[in-house]
Amino acid sequence: GILFALTNSPKESFADHLEPKQSEVRPLGNLSHTNLSGRNLSGVKLSGARLSRVDLSGADLSGADLSGANLKFADLSDANLNGADLSGAELNRANLRDANLKNVNFSGAILHRADLGSADLDYANLSGANLSKADLSNADLPGSDLSNANLFEAKMHNIDLPGTDLSNANLTGAIMYNADLTTAVMSNANLRNAYMVYVDLRNGDLSGNDLQNTVWNRAYLQDSNLSGADL
Repeated sequence: GILFALTNSPKESFADHLEPKQSEVRPLGNLSHTNLSGRNLSGVKLSGARLSRVDLSGADLSGADLSGANLKFADLSDANLNGADLSGAELNRANLRDANLKNVNFSGAILHRADLGSADLDYANLSGANLSKADLSNADLPGSDLSNANLFEAKMHNIDLPGTDLSNANLTGAIMYNADLTTAVMSNANLRNAYMVYVDLRNGDLSGNDLQNTVWNRAYLQDSNLSGADL
């Protein structure tokens, strides 16, 4: 069915990863396919670095500069990235499950098919980010900025988004199940063909939305603003 089609691919093994050269732990360095799991990399400067398929599971990257870095297929599960800068970074199919992503700057980042399940994204900046077909199930995003984000066919089960800014976001074909969107700002968002099941949108702003062919089931829209919405 639909949910199976959006499930991310199985995780690969990181058992054969190499130990990194210390000289490469720098901006624009090459750390692809290395093992940095559990390392203390707080505040590290790795802007533009090549980190594809790197193992950073459980690492401390709080306050790190990873802007523009290539983190495709990287394992960042359980990592602490509180306050890190990942603006413009490439995180296609990256594993960010259970990561601490509070206050992270993901603006303009590419997170296509990334796994953000159960991640803590309080007040994260995801404006303009590409989260197409990403898995955000069980994630916490209160106060986060998803304005102008691409959430095409994103999987969003049991997700907390109260007060989130989703203005001008593309949610075409997204699946929201048991989602808290109270007081969320979704003005001019595109929800065409989206699935909204057990969604709480009370006091939300849905003005100017494209809601054509949106599937609604047990959605709560009390006191929501639907002015100018295309139903």
